Amino acid sequence: MIAVIEEAIKRRLAEAALPYKPGIATYGGEFDEGLPEVVRRFPALWVVFAHDGPGKPANTAKTVWHIPATFVVMVGAKNLRSEAATRQGDAKQVGTYRMIADVRRLLTGQDLGLEIDPFVPGRARTLVSSSLKGQAVSAYALEWHTIYPLRLGELETPEPPLLERVGLNYHLQPDDGVPDAVDLVTCKPKGDTP
Repeated sequence: MIAVIEEAIKRRLAEAALPYKPGIATYGGEFDEGLPEVVRRFPALWVVFAHDGPGKPANTAKTVWHIPATFVVMVGAKNLRSEAATRQGDAKQVGTYRMIADVRRLLTGQDLGLEIDPFVPGRARTLVSSSLKGQAVSAYALEWHTIYPLRLGELETPEPPLLERVGLNYHLQPDDGVPDAVDLVTCKPKGDTP
């Protein structure tokens, strides 16, 4: 379910046809590659599963659990003018504040057609706010909270087929390989009356 939710978030952001055309991807450690590498992709949006929390049983048999989950959407922008322009944007380039507003507009209260609780916006935190080789860069991480069902029955193997009948072959001696008598016993399912 985690991968399905992550892909649905990316699809929602991509289908919005945002005017600044951000790159949209699953986060794969791009910021670990170093700032110069990741800045080339700005403006950009990344989606990643952050963590889930302790689940609560949804039924007395405890075959369905409600699992709270947190996803993160990262936004990044650059601007040649100033560090403030990376956040606020200008006539030519989008700022991270606009990107944050767009992501919040697109995801808040949405279930993305999935069997999940609608997304609730969480904490936004700064990832990067600095200058790099004459251009300013800004990136933020936005948390999104939901709850998804974990169905244990879907993880179990199917039950073995029930025994319906038993055939018995009787051979007299000397055995010629052909049964001399045959019995076919039909088993009744539980609950059937004679």
